[in-house]
Amino acid sequence: MNSINRKATLMALALLCLLPLAMTGDCRASPAGQMDSGASSPALMFPEAPVAMDDGGLDGALKIYSPFVLDCWEIGCRPCQLIDAKINQMANDFKGRIVFGKLCIDYNPITMSKYGVSRTPTLLVFKNSTLVYKHVGNYPKEELEHIILTVLHMR
Repeated sequence: MNSINRKATLMALALLCLLPLAMTGDCRASPAGQMDSGASSPALMFPEAPVAMDDGGLDGALKIYSPFVLDCWEIGCRPCQLIDAKINQMANDFKGRIVFGKLCIDYNPITMSKYGVSRTPTLLVFKNSTLVYKHVGNYPKEELEHIILTVLHMR
């Protein structure tokens, strides 16, 4: 795939990720990270904010981004609200190394079922499109970072 086609594909994915949020207005996930259209290395294309995900866009994101950490949350979940700022900060801290996404399970039952998400918040850690770890619960940011980096062998 040439550079222009890859950039067009990345931009289309980013737009598709935003569409469900615009239609429902209920999910509190951060908007998709902006892609740098002049970026020439994959590290520069990693967003600094979590990417809003849905059932239809997750597989595409997993093909583009590795590693990928997905925050599965639900409306009205207090622990989900508490972990939100931590996910936003880690997405910024690990820009170029790890991509973070957010998925509201209230509107995405396929992903919830596929990965056995029964409680929230649940973090799904993917490497090369494969789920390598599932973490349930809100922990201090330092512990979450340690878990993610250890599972991804980045320590």
